[in-house]
Amino acid sequence: MVDEIEKQKLRPMGRNMHSCIVSCYDKIGKSGRKEQIEQCAQNCQMPYQQAGQVTQQEIGNFQNRLQNGMMQCQNDAQAMVTPDMQGDEKKMRQVENNLFKCIEGAVGKSKAELGPMRQRIESRMVVESHGGSNGGDAGEKKGWFGRG
Repeated sequence: MVDEIEKQKLRPMGRNMHSCIVSCYDKIGKSGRKEQIEQCAQNCQMPYQQAGQVTQQEIGNFQNRLQNGMMQCQNDAQAMVTPDMQGDEKKMRQVENNLFKCIEGAVGKSKAELGPMRQRIESRMVVESHGGSNGGDAGEKKGWFGRG
C-alpha cells in the first residue's frame, strides 16, 4: 500500500513540484529578485513535503497501534501465568494458544485499518495550492496534482 501511494501519488507530486520550480525560474529568473525565486520554489515544494509528512505520520500511528495491540496480548498472556503453571506443559500451551489468538486478532484488526488509513492519507492530499503550473501563485484550491 505504501509503495502504491508513493508511485501513484508522491512521484507525480514530485514531478509537479520540479515543474513548478522551473516555472519560477522562467517567470522570475531574468528580472526578479533572488528572494522571489526562493519563495516561489518554497511554495512549490510545500505540497510534496506535506504529503510526505502526512504519509509518515499515518504509518507511524499505524505501527504504534499494532505494537500496542501486540504488547497488550503479551501482557494478557503473562497475567494468565501462575507459579504452579511453570512446569505444566498443557497449561502453558493453553496460554500460548491464547497469546497466538490474541496476536492474530490484533493483526487482523490492523489489516482492517489499512483501507481507512489510505483514505485518510489521500484525503489530506488536497490543500491550498501554492505551486503547480501557476508559477507559485497562492490561493487557488487544487489537489496536489494541479487538478481542480
